[in-house]
Parts: sequence; structure tokens; C-alpha cells
Amino acid sequence: MNPTDTPTQADGADKNAISVTGLLRMALKIGALGFGGPFALLAILQKELVERRRWLTAAEFNECAGVGAMMPGPIFFATAVLAGHRLRGIAGAAACALGLLLPGFVLVVAIAALYVQVRQTPWVAAVSGGMTAGVVGLIASVVFNTARSTVRAARDVALVVVALAALALLKSDPLLVIAAAALAGALWLRPSATKEIQ
Repeated sequence: MNPTDTPTQADGADKNAISVTGLLRMALKIGALGFGGPFALLAILQKELVERRRWLTAAEFNECAGVGAMMPGPIFFATAVLAGHRLRGIAGAAACALGLLLPGFVLVVAIAALYVQVRQTPWVAAVSGGMTAGVVGLIASVVFNTARSTVRAARDVALVVVALAALALLKSDPLLVIAAAALAGALWLRPSATKEIQ
């Protein structure tokens, strides 16, 4: 088997060349500087792992994100832990978890009281508005990149449309939509097992 086909390598990156401290530094950077909700942070994580560092391929990242979506807690955190485990095992998963959690904990404790006092000032409101607009762009970016690498056939498009309609029009529970999509994928998108060897 070609070494570049192994699940722990991406675009020629050797698993052993990706250090636990490197994963920790990346997670600390996202944990300290990443703003927005879980999907905005997922977009940042995707930019770091797939586009900037090339530690994972788009398909490998999407696999981690898909499993992360079915796990409790924020999707970006579960995805980061799964990606860390894929790259450097338990130590990599622990490094990603610690790096994401520690800065947020320290910053929240440090600025919580201050924010309550200054949140109504014009400059803080302006900064928050700018961040919100930027977060929308980040979410759009990760949706586009994920769709481009995942949705490849008419059946994939059909599932996307049905899921979007269920969420936007019917206001369905996102957890039920994810579970239904997983079941539909298992039944509808699985490779055919009826081919006979000639």
C-alpha cells in the first residue's frame, strides 16, 4: 500500500513529523484567538489542519467532523480531539483538548467582570458587530469547502436539500436531522454489495 494512503498522512505529511507540541500550539492559537460559535471555530480548524498545515486531507477532516457532529458537546471541539487522535493518538487528542480549553477558561475568568461593565460602550458594540460579520464569512467558507469535497452525486445533493428544508422550513430538531441523514446514508449511499466477481 502506498504510504500516502494511510489515514495518518495527508499530502505527504508523515505522522511522525507532526509533534504533540505542534498540535498543542495550534490548539492554543485557536483557543486563544478564535471567536464565534462552534461552526465558526470549525472553519478556523479546517483552515489550520487542511489548508495551512496540510496535516489532514479534506476527506479526513470531513470524516472527523461527521463523527464529531454525532458526539455530545460542540462539534469543533469533538472534531479537534478526533483529528488530534488521528494524527498522534491519545497524546494528540489530549493536546488538542487542553489547547482549546485552557485559553478560553483563563480569558473568561479574566475578562468576565470587565465585560459586564463595558459591554454597552460604543467601541465594544462596534467590535462585536465586526466579529459577528466576520463569523458569518467563516461559516460560509467551511460550508462551501465541505460541500465541494463531500457532495459529489445527485443523491448527495438530494440529502443536502432535504436536510436543509427540514431545518429551515420545518424547524426540525438538528439532532434528529443528523440521525436521519446518517440512517439515510447507511441505507442509500452504501456501496453495492450485490456485485458478483466474474
